[in-house]
Parts: sequence; C-alpha cells; structure tokens
Amino acid sequence: MRLLFLLACLTLTSPLFSQYAISEIPAELKEDVDAVIRNQEIVITLDDFNDMTLYVKEVVTVFNRNGLSAVRPAVGYDKSTSVKDLAAKVYDEKGKVLKKFKKRDFTDVSATDGNLYTDNRKMYLDYSPSGFPFTFEFVSELETSSTAFLPRWDPSPYYDVSTQKSSYTVINEKQVPLVSRKYNLEQFEVSVKETPGKYKYELKNMAAVERENLGPHYTEFTPVVKVALQKFQLENQSAYVKSWKDFGLWQKDKLLSGRDRIPSGTKAKINQLVANVEDPKEKARLIYEFMQNKTRYISVQVGIGGWQPSPANEVDELSYGDCKGLTNYTKALLKSQGIDSYYTIVDAGEDGRDLDEDFVALQGNHVILTVPFEDETVFLECTSQQLPFNYLGDFTDDRKVLMVTGEGGVIARTHTYKTEDNIQVLQAKVTVSDDFTVSGTLSETSEGILYGNKYFLESATNDDVLMYFKNIWGHLNNLSLANINFTNDKKRIAFTEDLNFETKNYISTAGDRILLNPNVFTRYSYLPAAEDDRTLPLKIRRGATYRDTVEILLPEAYQVEAAFEPIHIISKFGTYKARVDKLDGSKISYSRELVLNSGTFPKEEYNNYVKFIQQVVKKDKSKIVLTK
Repeated sequence: MRLLFLLACLTLTSPLFSQYAISEIPAELKEDVDAVIRNQEIVITLDDFNDMTLYVKEVVTVFNRNGLSAVRPAVGYDKSTSVKDLAAKVYDEKGKVLKKFKKRDFTDVSATDGNLYTDNRKMYLDYSPSGFPFTFEFVSELETSSTAFLPRWDPSPYYDVSTQKSSYTVINEKQVPLVSRKYNLEQFEVSVKETPGKYKYELKNMAAVERENLGPHYTEFTPVVKVALQKFQLENQSAYVKSWKDFGLWQKDKLLSGRDRIPSGTKAKINQLVANVEDPKEKARLIYEFMQNKTRYISVQVGIGGWQPSPANEVDELSYGDCKGLTNYTKALLKSQGIDSYYTIVDAGEDGRDLDEDFVALQGNHVILTVPFEDETVFLECTSQQLPFNYLGDFTDDRKVLMVTGEGGVIARTHTYKTEDNIQVLQAKVTVSDDFTVSGTLSETSEGILYGNKYFLESATNDDVLMYFKNIWGHLNNLSLANINFTNDKKRIAFTEDLNFETKNYISTAGDRILLNPNVFTRYSYLPAAEDDRTLPLKIRRGATYRDTVEILLPEAYQVEAAFEPIHIISKFGTYKARVDKLDGSKISYSRELVLNSGTFPKEEYNNYVKFIQQVVKKDKSKIVLTK
C-alpha cells in the first residue's frame, strides 16, 4: 500500500515539475530561434458593456539575450482598472521551479516616460536571469470598467520567436454588441469557434517569423484577431457606435465639445497678426507659426483614458501640451478667424499603418490637424516647433486617418510624397591642387521626405553638425569644413546646405598616373544581402531622386587619359545615370542621377533588387585616369 501510494503521488506531482521541460518542445520550433512561446492564454470576460475581466497567461522559454524581449512581466492600470492578481514563476530547462513571485513582489510606479505627465500606473517585475535557457511564466488578472480597448490576438508578436500554443477567448454571455476582424487565419490552420456568447481562436506549433529586409509589417502576413465593442465605456464616458460617422460624433460631443475657448487677449493677438492678410491659407500659416513659437510639447495622458485633449485656454496659459492639446489649441486659434479645421486621429511612425477602415474602434496613437482649403487639404503636425506649415514627413505621411468633422467621423488619407517630390540636388565646384588636395564649395538642397532628414541641422550644435558630415562622407579622408551655412525655406519646404570643404589623400596614384573618382560626395553604400529562400514580398515605401553635378578643375599639368563610358541602368526599382564630360581647359564635369522607385514587388524580385543596388554601389566607385 505504501508503494502504491508513493507511485500515485509521483504520478500526480511529476507534471508540476516537468510541464515546461525544454525537451518537450518540438524540434522544429527550437531551431534557430531566440525564444518559444510555450503557452499564451488570453481570456476576456464581458459581464457588461462597462464591466470586463482580462486574464492573461504567458509562458516563454528563452534561449538567449535576444529572446528576453518576449518576456513581459508588467501590467498597466488606471483609476478605472484594478489589478486582481499577478504572479510569476521561473523554471529551469528540465521544468523544475527555480523561483516564484507574488503580487507583492512587483513594483508599482507611475507610467511616466521622460517628460510624460499621466495618471496611468504600471506594476512590473524586474527579473534578470542567471543563465540560459530558462522558462518564464507570467499570469495577470485585471478588472476594469473601461471597455474601449480589448487586447488583440497576436500569437506571433516577435521575430525569431516560435509559438507552441496560443489561444484567445472572448466570453460574452450578455451578448454586448461587438465587431471582430480576422486576418491571415486560413494560412495557419487556426481553430475558430464562434457562438453568440463566446468566441475562441486557437493555434498550435507556429514556426518563428524571420525578419526579412524590406519586408511588409509582420501583421500583414501573420494571424491577427481584433475585437471591439460597439457599446463601450471609456472611464466615465459611454458610447454606442456602429460607424465611423457615429464614432466621430461621439468624439466631437463627448471629448472635444466646449474645449475650444481661448482667452480674449490671445484672440486680440491673432486678430492683429492676420489683420492685413486676405488669403485664408496664409492666415492659417501665420497662426500655425504663432502656436509653434508659443508652445512646446509635453505628453499628457490624463482625462478620459488619455483620449481627451486639455482645454485650449489651459494650453494657452501653460504654453505646453501633448498632441491632443496642441492640436485642439491650434484648431481653436483657427476658429477665431473663421477657418474650419478637423481634429484628426492617425497611426504615427515611420512604419505607421492605415487606420483599419473596416474596424470601427479606438485606433491610432497620435493626433494631427486637417485644414481644408479650396485648392488643397493641409495637414498640420502641431507637436513640432520646427516643421514647416503643411509638412508631415515620414511620421504621418501616406496613410488613412480619421477626421472628426461636424457631421461625424470621415476617413481621409494624408499627403503622399512621390519619388519626384523627394529630391536632393547637389552642385559642387572642386579643385584638385598640385599636391592632390581636393577642395571646393558645395550647395545641396533637399525637399520632400529628404527635407525631414536635414532640417534638424539648423538647430544642431557645431560639433553635431561636423559629426553629421563626417559620417555621411566617411570616404573623405582628413575632411575639414568651413563657412557652413544653412537656409531653411519653410514656404518652399526646402533645406539648403552651403559649405567649403577640403580633403587629403582622396586621390590614389599609379606611377605617374592619377586615379580619381569624380563622384566625390553622394555614394550609395548600403548593400543588402541576397536571400535565396525569401518568403515575403519586397516593400519599398518611399522613393527618392538624387542629382549631383560636380565641376572639377584638374591640376594644369594633367589631362584625362581614360574615362568610363556614360552609364545608364534601367530597372523596375529605379534608374541610374552617370557620365563625365570635358569642359574648357582642364575642367571636367561629373553628373549623376539616381532614382529609387517605391512599390511592392513579388518575393521573386527581391534578388533582382539586390543586383540593381549592387550595380549602383559599384558604379558609384567608377574612376577616371589622369596623366601628365
């Protein structure tokens, strides 16, 4: 009997000590990965439109330091959310528990970041592993009356991390009205069970997604499920929205109404500022610049879940605000002159995406201002003190946004900067002295998206400016610069750099011959690697055009003995032209034009793109031979 009892106990307890043994992970999920998501469970229980419980369990086996990003032992909360439970465990590679953590072991802090002002808080566990591999289990349970945001199901949220099991469940026995959107489920054999009171999605044994150069965003080809309530509550504000029109009206009436008043003194200043101006667009430009000069950006995440802007008169008094407050303030200033504008929600960032037009819910992470005129629609980034009027750059360009108009929400698209808009034109006069020192003057003007890569130089320190040029012209040895001058034409949205330069040891010699690369400045140096097992399309989001004209004065005793034939490369990815022409006396002229096209191309074209770039890099190094 004793023996039978002992065997029974071992049978019952052994899974507790080996349930996460690394040996139990399928071999194909462990190969060339940083981590494996062993089990991910998300359970959303909707007791009402304003009562939700969120249970999350994540178990991750980490093989190296790169895999630590997949371990997220933290939760955020606010005054409408309570943390019911937090726990964590650490297992060794055999599945034995090494450490246990309870709620009291988590650190509770304000969710601030830099200059952020917020009433949000977070609880986190600061854990550093003693070695690899290890398995980390994290369990959290939250209760909240704010139901505007339901976490999405994203079973593969990291590159180079595979997933052994993941499930997503929405329990909705009261059948609160909701909408759902599903992406890429059919390619991954996702189990889907949907009834009026319960949605459940489950996936097993998903291989890791490998990051591929210039590939689409991972959510475009991995399984994702998004769910949102049509009737929801955001802190103390309830809403029932079935369309973007409804959504915009709710924003206007509940979050923006009554917050556009400005002091009479400020209105008098604006009246004086635009007193002699007839053109509404010029008035808007002057008002925008007034706002930029008066305010600065500070992130403020308070008030109705961080979605309500600070009142315009408060921003006016304090002279700071976040994107919501500064946008609302600019809107109020324009309104004082009878200029209509629309508070506009956007997903910001260089890789930001469209708002999902078919998924009516709180989306986006930023706010800008849309100002409609008869000849064009102007978009204003109100958080920057430097950006020109009607310039967005790559932070919010070319994507779907939601304008909050008087009639409700309207989907629009921000400016697209085309290949011919993104242009850099360089003109230089270069002298090669008898001791082969190369010196001269340069003028370069950048527009479109390329303007956004340059305008910061105007306010940079001298040391930072010198470091910038030495980085982009790393091939120029012993480089010295003088008479650096910047012209920031905000009306034209063009940034011009003028300077004098000198570089030594740029020219190489072979006997009594000189080898000179006439392409002194603009070199395309990034060389992507070929990918024979490419799985994703090639996506080039923004094109650009680069034009150089370099006039070179050779030493009097030298002449061109040999020069390369004119180069002309044509590809679906762009074009490349370069040539050398002899001018009067000992002058030559080098001209170069590189056009890089935007677009999405089949995965089979990726290596052809690599070959095109390889040709550009090689031709940029073409030399001519000078002889006495």
